[in-house]
Amino acid sequence: MIEFLSLFVGLVVGVHDVEVTVSGPVARVEIRLDHEVLAEIHGAPWVTQCDFGHELAPAELEAVAFDADGLELGRDRQQLNLPGKRAEAEIVALRDASGAVTAARLTWSSPEFDRPKKILVELDGEQLSVKRPFRVDLTEIPERRLHVLTAEFQFAPGVVVRRELVFGSEFEGAHDSGLTAVAVVLDDLDELPPVDAMAGWFEKGGAELRVAAVEKPDARVILVRDPTVVHALAAMDPELERRRKMARRDPERSRPLDTFGDDVELLTLSPEPVRPDDRPSSALLFPLSDKPTPGSRGIVTGAVGTSPASLLAGPLMMSDAVAVAGMRSAEGNGRRAVILLLGETREDGSRFSVEAARRFLGDLMVPLFVWDLSGRASEVPPGWGDSRPVDNVDDLVRAVRRVRYQLDQQRIVWVNGRHLPQEIGLSAKAGGIRLAN
Repeated sequence: MIEFLSLFVGLVVGVHDVEVTVSGPVARVEIRLDHEVLAEIHGAPWVTQCDFGHELAPAELEAVAFDADGLELGRDRQQLNLPGKRAEAEIVALRDASGAVTAARLTWSSPEFDRPKKILVELDGEQLSVKRPFRVDLTEIPERRLHVLTAEFQFAPGVVVRRELVFGSEFEGAHDSGLTAVAVVLDDLDELPPVDAMAGWFEKGGAELRVAAVEKPDARVILVRDPTVVHALAAMDPELERRRKMARRDPERSRPLDTFGDDVELLTLSPEPVRPDDRPSSALLFPLSDKPTPGSRGIVTGAVGTSPASLLAGPLMMSDAVAVAGMRSAEGNGRRAVILLLGETREDGSRFSVEAARRFLGDLMVPLFVWDLSGRASEVPPGWGDSRPVDNVDDLVRAVRRVRYQLDQQRIVWVNGRHLPQEIGLSAKAGGIRLAN
């Protein structure tokens, strides 16, 4: 009865156009954000502007269709401000009054790409040509059989989204309740108990959430690095290299410097925003290093990748970069952490406050570690919490080991259903663990 045509990827706040498609006797559509009605639409075109506010937090957007008597006919949902992909895309079925599929609309969203470079579409295994307005006519397709329409949206190498639409009178659809990943930290436990023994440990609004699985996947650590710290880190490199040589000569007596380990993907994110050259929009990007660098040495040598964008003049955007890093670190639903490396720069031109960025990482269950490499040139900006001074190699090694220990204690618990992470809590039955926020 109703589906979103507008998709949202990245950090979503402020005013946005929201478009839906409807079928059947729909007289009114409500657009809701976390159950609060933002707008109503009373006819075609089924599009309206909605103000999502300026509080950065995971949220659920709903479109609810009603008939003339106020009876609910259907609803569609999508989650905002959650870890996801660099691009999202969908095949949206367009139906006639009887509910039969007559066409399909191809839609996508990305803060990085204006449109896919190529879209490949197949119907029942046969390739179709797609032209603007990116709509596939299905009026001549026999309805009394099962059909499969597939689309591959190619945005860039490594950024490919594949979607499938199954329709026809023989297909009644299926409901997928899904799973939600919850990052926890072991405090007084060596390991989590079996899934069955964790019954009642997790809850949402007082209702029990059933645990489906427990994992210890690889970790992703994102460094948000003030450019001024590069020189301070480079100055430590000779001493680090000297200690590495000593460790290679006598590895049994030397504690390892490379304490992150092979199970950690280490990436660097720049707080210097860029704007894509080919997009007439206000989207801001924070470049992420192209390749992961393992171990503590990556903190010194890791480079930030380039993108087809223009560097924006102005102050660094540390808080915004930390918020983006939180989303990127939680991609893939693995163990995660963000490390903020503060230098001498103290001016911050972010759209979001320090407190908002910290709350957002807390909602996503992403631990934040703050290292101050300014040499105590000035006070750490308020709001960043407990910062750790890193003035020499010993400080750096201790700081890395602290992150490593926290990652070693992290586990990912999968609970049934799709939930916003900040809605999930621990019950009184859960012992020896805490949420990773």
